Amino acid sequence: MPKNIGSLIVKLLLASFLVGWGLTFFDITPLDLLKDLTGTIGQIYSMALETFRWAADYILLGAVIVVPIAAIVGGLNYLQRKGRRKMSSSSSSTSSKSEE
Repeated sequence: MPKNIGSLIVKLLLASFLVGWGLTFFDITPLDLLKDLTGTIGQIYSMALETFRWAADYILLGAVIVVPIAAIVGGLNYLQRKGRRKMSSSSSSTSSKSEE
């Protein structure tokens, strides 16, 4: 049990508000929810699936551009880090030779 019961109540009220707001987005009332629970769950699933299908087209379209750019930038960063390591290891070996 949390130390502050008031904090728990505020969190539950906030979570209930957000869930209630989300359900109104799907045009679900408390009475509808109680009358036809399985139908309501099916409706939510159907709407979520439609939303995913709609978003998938945009995600794939954007990925055609974003993924190659990210791969190029990642490759260049890797080569740059590799070059820095080479330079730092060669400079440390020359500095140790000059100290002798």
